[in-house]
Amino acid sequence: MERLFTEAEANALLPQLAKVLTRLRQVYRSAVASAGESPQHSASSNGSAAAALAASDSEREIAGLLSELEALGVIVRDAETGLVDFAANREGEAIYLCWQLGEDRVGYWHARDTGFMGRQPL
Repeated sequence: MERLFTEAEANALLPQLAKVLTRLRQVYRSAVASAGESPQHSASSNGSAAAALAASDSEREIAGLLSELEALGVIVRDAETGLVDFAANREGEAIYLCWQLGEDRVGYWHARDTGFMGRQPL
């Protein structure tokens, strides 16, 4: 069942979200960088168990962080930018409150059928 947030409830989660999303972004960037290694480096690892374990450790940590956010009822839209949505209602309409890592507060919303491009100030 979808959790619905008020603006105040979403804002109250921001300190916790900032920590988790910052870590998610770090692990995500590290995993992307590792996947994009030069062919020479990849060949030198020769498909080693250590390389496989490092990749699976990152994948497990990313999955754990995403699960933590999901348990809070937060919808992660972009791990790279720390973009999340909070399901909410506005004047009887189902909407998303929208927040991005680095913003001071939840200050935007958008209709369910639009995305980041449809963000409007609260």
